[in-house]
Amino acid sequence: MKKAFTMLELVMVIVVIGILAAVAIPRTGRDNVAEAATQLISHIRYAQHLALVDDKFDSTVANWYENIWQIRFTGNTYSIVSNDNTNFAQDAMNNGTNMQDIDLNDDYGVTIAFSGSCGANTIIGFDHVGRPILGDLSGTGSAYVAGNLMVANCVIGVSDGTTDINITIRPETGYASIQ
Repeated sequence: MKKAFTMLELVMVIVVIGILAAVAIPRTGRDNVAEAATQLISHIRYAQHLALVDDKFDSTVANWYENIWQIRFTGNTYSIVSNDNTNFAQDAMNNGTNMQDIDLNDDYGVTIAFSGSCGANTIIGFDHVGRPILGDLSGTGSAYVAGNLMVANCVIGVSDGTTDINITIRPETGYASIQ
């Protein structure tokens, strides 16, 4: 006679293992600051990606630079838009809705603050080769007016009052990382 486990014994072992796993695995809470920082850095990279693939440079148009892709902040809200303010990026994860007025305070309960080279600039654009440009270029006469091309790290702080995470955008390459 062969010795084997019965189906009932196998089911009981699986149930006991399941109960132990449910009790033993610690429940982790949401980290809203990390989630908000991850979303924001993803959208900054997306704006740079759009600038690279949707090249707005046109040597026949004098003010081509006014249509570069950028991320515009107003308080804790931001939008990804071409500089004409009518061409919003489409959210592929949300049926192509406009990436407009995304509020980090409503969604995650966090605030954002700028420091480093972005300082008071709440508009970060990217030229046709992905270089970060600060401020609104409308009426400047050139894409590379002194002070517009980022020359030092731009730091965006994301905070819920107790936890702080900094996002750093580097000059020349536009590389964004979480610190």
